[in-house]
Amino acid sequence: MSVWAIVPFKGAENAKRRLSPQLSADVRSRLALAMLNDVLQALVDAKSVDGILLTSRSVEARRIAEKWDITLYRDQAHTLVDALTAASEKVKNDLNATTAIIVPGDVPLITGTDVDHVLHYHAAVTIVPDSHKIGTNALVCTPPNAFPLVFDGRSYQPHIEAANHLGLQVRSVQSDAFAIDVDTADDLLLVNSSRKHSLTQTLLNSEPELASLIKELKLAHHAPSVSVGAMPDNAD
Repeated sequence: MSVWAIVPFKGAENAKRRLSPQLSADVRSRLALAMLNDVLQALVDAKSVDGILLTSRSVEARRIAEKWDITLYRDQAHTLVDALTAASEKVKNDLNATTAIIVPGDVPLITGTDVDHVLHYHAAVTIVPDSHKIGTNALVCTPPNAFPLVFDGRSYQPHIEAANHLGLQVRSVQSDAFAIDVDTADDLLLVNSSRKHSLTQTLLNSEPELASLIKELKLAHHAPSVSVGAMPDNAD
């Protein structure tokens, strides 16, 4: 079995827009790059992965691919699903992959061991959900284009249903590391409190804007709560 990892990357410019109320565009850009590099490090370390395809049209993509000595595919797609579908065809037809594992660039807690764990339990289709079992944070397919992809933020159940519809054997593999994809400020807090040392965690502690946000989040999470309708003890 020849396994290729596919990592989509839209680019660092104006990345992670859901964090724009708390973080500047420059910091969000640096955060996106740190997370991507953590993901690529994990895939490079994974013993079960034979090659890595970065699918991106961003200006940083070539430099990143050269840094990691991985394959760059400049897709012409207008949506994430189309980009990943084209990339799956690429690894199957041009790179002789029998299996593809799609990994987003914003799961900075994963390690090579986590990737190997998922691939160890792979059958025909293996799906790794997010922490809420709503989205898909990793997807393994044999062959790489085994069934139509979804990836709309709520793709976990639709992916299971699409694979089952074609009679494919589907497995769901839980992974604490894969479960955390960074979209919100609370996700950053989870990454910061992780025992795993990462470029993302280093940035969270060293970049003043991020460090200030983390501090605020910690204070908020430890602040005593008052029930709705309740009065403080010292109220008149």
